[in-house]
Amino acid sequence: MRTVKIYTGAYASGKSENALNEAISYINNKKNITLVDLDTVEPAYCLRPLEKKLKSYGINVILQSDYFGLGEAGSYVTNEQINCLKYNKDDVIIDVGYGVTGLDTLDILNGIDEEKNIEIYLVINTSKFETKDKESILEYIEFNSGQNKKPWKKISSFISNTHLGVETTYEDIIRGYNILKEVSLETSIPISAISVDEKFKEKFSSTHYNSIPVKFLQRHMPQALW
Repeated sequence: MRTVKIYTGAYASGKSENALNEAISYINNKKNITLVDLDTVEPAYCLRPLEKKLKSYGINVILQSDYFGLGEAGSYVTNEQINCLKYNKDDVIIDVGYGVTGLDTLDILNGIDEEKNIEIYLVINTSKFETKDKESILEYIEFNSGQNKKPWKKISSFISNTHLGVETTYEDIIRGYNILKEVSLETSIPISAISVDEKFKEKFSSTHYNSIPVKFLQRHMPQALW
């Protein structure tokens, strides 16, 4: 049975970086993977500029083919995006845009209701205003869940990904984790990983922090069009 992994979160939370790093890990482990860019708000701010690079790794990439519809006006979606589950047998990773409908964007996907193994990761960057503290994160969880409350449309786990771009410090990362830990305790939604730039490897004494796995990310998104 295949797995559909969905990465969602606020603008600049790091969901795209986490999604594509996860896709690369599949390839490194000799597994087939399809990576779907489902950003219907600002597709040029997502995976499209990295399409050739990602395909060179052996990742099957599905996204918009051009820049039509930039900005809050949104953009079209392609038949390939809509049918990314129906006509595809691979494990699938979906990068969902931060638009006003949140996870309701997934309702356009043919076959999503039949999937048996969906994992939804909410990527949290506490340096963003929308998710700066416990109260705002709790509000964002409700906002991101959308209006269509289907049974499968629930957060499987959080990814703690507090960062300030190149200005990020170790202290920022730990501060963000501690805030998210409070939310995790209140909601009973686990934290599945702490994601950090690979430059912080020397700052962590192991691959875990407080028993939470630490994921060291290669930064690809700065090469995209921002």
